[in-house]
Amino acid sequence: MFNKKGFTLIELLVVVLIIGILAAIALPQYTKTVEKSRASEAMLTLKSLSDAAQRVYLTDGNYDAITPDFSNLDIDVNTITQNFSYSTSPVAGCSGNICTLIAHRQNTGQPEKYYISYNLQDGKWAAISRTCTPVNDNTSCNAINNMFGVVGTPVTP
Repeated sequence: MFNKKGFTLIELLVVVLIIGILAAIALPQYTKTVEKSRASEAMLTLKSLSDAAQRVYLTDGNYDAITPDFSNLDIDVNTITQNFSYSTSPVAGCSGNICTLIAHRQNTGQPEKYYISYNLQDGKWAAISRTCTPVNDNTSCNAINNMFGVVGTPVTP
């Protein structure tokens, strides 16, 4: 009689539905993981800049010699990468016994997504903080909040 070969339309629709549900669950988690890895890149670069800034402090007794482009530090660092731009605060550079190094998360064509600051005082690490401003979605902010813990709480490096 009938020799049934192949799949029915209902079976194919069920498979497509299952794949869609799995994709809807996996995509936000993937986005968070990617954002965490980007933030880790910033933390690593900020740590390197911090170490170099501390060497300047040990040599000079202050942070006055550090320029916003970090050209006078003993490390070679790009101030603008694919994901972040790095600067000091205030923009003119670090001054006296306080220095704040900042990684700004780039977001093409929109305001920055967030920034991470690494604060130094008297030649020592003082605090790490982050400020997150959701632009179109909260995915990046949620990933950074999870990485840093409770909102507003500094994290020990």
